[in-house]
Amino acid sequence: MTNEQILKKAIEKAVKGGWDGDGWYEDWGRDEIGKILFNYKNSWDVEKLIFSHDFAKAFFPKVSHDNDNDVPWQFNLQQMVLEKDPIKYLERFLK
Repeated sequence: MTNEQILKKAIEKAVKGGWDGDGWYEDWGRDEIGKILFNYKNSWDVEKLIFSHDFAKAFFPKVSHDNDNDVPWQFNLQQMVLEKDPIKYLERFLK
């Protein structure tokens, strides 16, 4: 998948996971997010989006529905930050 496809699917997955868009939808509209973010090449906007806590909580798989078990999103967010290409890290969770 291209980075554009990965990011688009990641956004869709996060929305299904309860992410409200952190104001992104209100500012740009759902269809416009892709057009703006996919011209990124190390764009601050992409990093701001994928590294946000709310996005990570909704995107990364949960081990249980127990609110006390909130660690998986934090672990995956830390791992993604360390990756050379964090978009490719997201791709692992889209299959």
